[in-house]
Amino acid sequence: MLLGLLINNLAIVKRIELNFDSNLVVITGETGAGKTIIMNAIGLACGSQGNTDMIRTGCESATVEASFYIGENTKAKQILESYSVYDGEDAVVISRTLSKSRGKILLNGHIVSIKQLQEVGKTLIDMHGQHEVQSLLDRSTHLFYLDKFGGETLISLKDKVSNEISEYKELRKRIEELKEKDRKLKEESDLINYEISELERANLRDGEEEELEQEYNLLSNMKELLETLENVQSSLQESDFSVIKLFSSVVSSLNKISSYAPELKKFNERADAILIDLKELSRDIGDYASTLSLDPERLSFVENRLDEIGKLKFKYKKSVKELIDYLDSLRNSVRAVYETSDQIIALEREENTLSEQLKEDAITLSHLREEIAKQFEEAVEAELKDLAMENAKFFVSINQVEDSDGIEIEGKKVKLFSDGIDSCEFLISPNPPHDFKPLVSIASGGELSRVMLAIKHVIAKVDEIPVLAFDEVDSGIGGKVGEKVAQKLYEISQFRQVICITHLPQIASLPAEHFLVEKVVEGDETFLNVKKLNEYERITEIARMISGTNITETTIKQSKELLGGWEK
Repeated sequence: MLLGLLINNLAIVKRIELNFDSNLVVITGETGAGKTIIMNAIGLACGSQGNTDMIRTGCESATVEASFYIGENTKAKQILESYSVYDGEDAVVISRTLSKSRGKILLNGHIVSIKQLQEVGKTLIDMHGQHEVQSLLDRSTHLFYLDKFGGETLISLKDKVSNEISEYKELRKRIEELKEKDRKLKEESDLINYEISELERANLRDGEEEELEQEYNLLSNMKELLETLENVQSSLQESDFSVIKLFSSVVSSLNKISSYAPELKKFNERADAILIDLKELSRDIGDYASTLSLDPERLSFVENRLDEIGKLKFKYKKSVKELIDYLDSLRNSVRAVYETSDQIIALEREENTLSEQLKEDAITLSHLREEIAKQFEEAVEAELKDLAMENAKFFVSINQVEDSDGIEIEGKKVKLFSDGIDSCEFLISPNPPHDFKPLVSIASGGELSRVMLAIKHVIAKVDEIPVLAFDEVDSGIGGKVGEKVAQKLYEISQFRQVICITHLPQIASLPAEHFLVEKVVEGDETFLNVKKLNEYERITEIARMISGTNITETTIKQSKELLGGWEK
């Protein structure tokens, strides 16, 4: 229930504060007085689109605040809790500011996004102006109304089917992605297998290239190396004037005189050590030289191996280490082909199981909708009779749309919508002969308004939205029909709050809170004034609605009769 509304600097409003204490609220005023601004303000508070053009001229911002009672509105509480803005109270306070700099939305004092506000707003109020009535002409809304009439059993099954469809589509998407991946991998498999074979034959090893380069450096210079080592060894030991022979003479001479002075003994010891080192050096060089030999075949192998490695590095633009890692990735790609194929097989099994369940549930939902549609047709026709459309016939057409990419149902491929397999359209035949046509064929806006009201009245008992707001939904009707419309609005108000902007005295006389909207001009300033009417003021306002500005005793009497009629 909408408890209160505060409007600041919106359109021609300076400041208006309204409190609502009734389940039935009527708002009246002369044409052009600005009644719709009230509805616009409620809409803004519940998430409708707003822009800076709506800000009062000369002001920087406009603010709308609305408070709702949500005592039994569990859906609203759940959404508020999910946004962490539910404080445990049975009321929610919404504040929305439109600004030329930056707007702001508060839910129970917490900043939220417009999307979050819209999610909450959907659970609080259902608004119907002339443009909402026109939405009946959009066949995409028709299934929504039918399902609402179907109640919890149908909604529960629809939610189940919707979840299955979402899961099925996600599964199909995953399978198609894997199939595309599998196709690409198989297209590349010849090249992959060739590269694997080439790199496996090469049998690359990390560090091998550096080792081969060192070996090549040795083998390619072997002749010079052996000749040099032979000359060195000869110089050290083998020639008549070898270093070792000459140094042996030095050692012998120092040995003879070493007893003459302590310093000479030290020289002798050093000379002995040097001689030993020279002999060991000569021996080690000889041992090392004995391990070396000219090996043209090994040199050729090393050259060829380095050439092979170099070609692979150039071809793949990778180092040896990177080539080894690349080989591992190629092997993983080959494994991925088999793994992807296995995944596809597993997911297709899952898809088959899910599609069978989906088909069963979708068919059950479709049949249930067909049963509900018959009840809905009868209920709407009964309402239309009450609204002076006695000869009207109402028909709910439920069909499936063939789609080659859809799911197979009872031998044919049908399109999967987000909530089942059904396409729904309301058809009407206002008068005999009964040739059913789309609602757009209704020429009268009044008739269309009555169809809308009939539908809302039918689903009032099962509709979860606690507040219904009508902005001149009674446009184009009057007289006895107006009385019927008033009766319907009254009956709806027994289940939920009804707020109605009206130009009909029959509706204005409902046992409701009555607010009068007036446009006030003072000097160069125009602003909106709204006041709650007492019993006497209601009589005068309804009399004005009956006869315009010419209020007479007769119209006063008629006004009193209208008001008194609801006391019976």
